[in-house]
Amino acid sequence: MKTVLCFGDSLTWGSRPDGGARHKFEDRWPNVLQAGLEGVNVISDGLRGRTTAMDQHASPGNMNGAALLPSALHTHAPLDLVIISLGANDVYWGFPLRRAVRGLEHLAEIVRRHPMRVPDIAQPKVLLVIPQVLVPCDDPHVTAELLAASRQFSALAKAKADDIGVPWFDAGSVAQSSPIDGIHLDAENTRAIGQGLVPVVQELLGP
Repeated sequence: MKTVLCFGDSLTWGSRPDGGARHKFEDRWPNVLQAGLEGVNVISDGLRGRTTAMDQHASPGNMNGAALLPSALHTHAPLDLVIISLGANDVYWGFPLRRAVRGLEHLAEIVRRHPMRVPDIAQPKVLLVIPQVLVPCDDPHVTAELLAASRQFSALAKAKADDIGVPWFDAGSVAQSSPIDGIHLDAENTRAIGQGLVPVVQELLGP
């Protein structure tokens, strides 16, 4: 059985835009992806607030994706594919966009080059899921400047993925953030990401 790790933030975890409880199990995109694949084990590792490679010192836990990814690779080894879905928090909290894009590149490097410490295990493939852009909402933090930064990050992330030869999937091609909070997804849109990823993952995993 092939194994896929989905390493992400609250969009992977299943946060609802209305601030309520987590989306139902069957609505979260990693589980929708699992349902669409045969003979594949999909592991969901979503952490609310996780960044690409930035420290959030006031947070109750470590939110630095680059610091946590190596342990996740060892915990779930052997892996055939790692799907990285991060960057939305980097944008939301105002980190420099080029640092956020470099954070994505660093995560891809970890997957491709990290010593797995287990004999005869090949490095997993990596797929970047570029988060859908933010949309206008009543949150005063979601300003016109933040919306523009979100669009710019999406373009920069795709260009960086192409530059380093990593496949990417634009979540915004199938899903849209909720106008309730501007960033998170309703059940229909998080399901759409899982469904959209099915053929992409099938192609990457091969026969």
